[in-house]
Amino acid sequence: MDNLVTVMWNHAPRMWEQMKERRVPYSRFTAEQMADLFAYLYVTCYDDASGDVARGGRLFSQKGCIRCHAIGETGGHIGPDLRDIGPVVTPILWVQAMWNHAPAMEEHMRALKMQWPRFEGEEMNDLLAFVRVERGGREAESSVLPASPSRGWSLFQQKGCISCHSIRGEGGKTGPDLITNRSLPRTLTQMAGRMWNHSPEMWAAMKAKGIVRPNFQGQEMADVIALLYSVHYVDFRGSAVIGQQIFNERKCSRCHGPDARGTERGPNLRKGDRFLTPVNLAQELWSHGPRMYADAQKLGLDWPILKEGDVGHLLAFLSGSPASEKQSAGFMQ
Repeated sequence: MDNLVTVMWNHAPRMWEQMKERRVPYSRFTAEQMADLFAYLYVTCYDDASGDVARGGRLFSQKGCIRCHAIGETGGHIGPDLRDIGPVVTPILWVQAMWNHAPAMEEHMRALKMQWPRFEGEEMNDLLAFVRVERGGREAESSVLPASPSRGWSLFQQKGCISCHSIRGEGGKTGPDLITNRSLPRTLTQMAGRMWNHSPEMWAAMKAKGIVRPNFQGQEMADVIALLYSVHYVDFRGSAVIGQQIFNERKCSRCHGPDARGTERGPNLRKGDRFLTPVNLAQELWSHGPRMYADAQKLGLDWPILKEGDVGHLLAFLSGSPASEKQSAGFMQ
């Protein structure tokens, strides 16, 4: 969410100039409409990049998949023929299938003295694109959506994930906390790649703890993934102290004052103890940004450019009360 606002903020002056030049009407957004728009943009990760079929075919051979899986008459017969496999052409179901079959694949690869292949960057997208073409058939994303974060939390516990992984400190410590200081892959197919890459280590840790490796069926993997992405959707963390430093460094204080409580040039941005979110900030930018941009030009000020991570700190600063600021400052000292 913070990154969406950062991109929108940095792009805004060019966007406004283009709209003015092309005489595009300036639409207004209600708070609910902006929230709906951001929800849509956030979940576009379900629509993965299509991937490169030719690169996927090369990866299928280079990574050793062809030694176990056939494509028609070509390839091994230890694993199923890719043209006969079930509905895995949807990213979520692909993640589920990769997880469920990893232990069997690991045993076969050990017997063949093959190293566990790793997939980086867009490689898993390319492999899935190749499988889609070879298997044929339509994607079936609608069969597993909409997913339920609440069901995902129940499954996260029931399937034993919480024995090794925690979410914001709640859970096991064998594996990493899946939320704190850990970003999720940009797309679901990259999620499959990350889970695949770490499968041997996860499997060894589960064996050591006597945990039966769970399988996921139907909607289950979609629900667990929905849980992970939903937690990041409402992940509003930041330092009010750092936020105030950014506010002054970007020269926002020239109009709004060093404490953001307003001057004759700009309004008070900290009205009461309201809790600001990225969506609030986006709506404020859209509603008041053009006038703010015009005022900055009159003062000879450049439009402040935000960096990744700035938004969380700025929101913490603008949402905080003087009492909470003193407490944060004392803690940092």
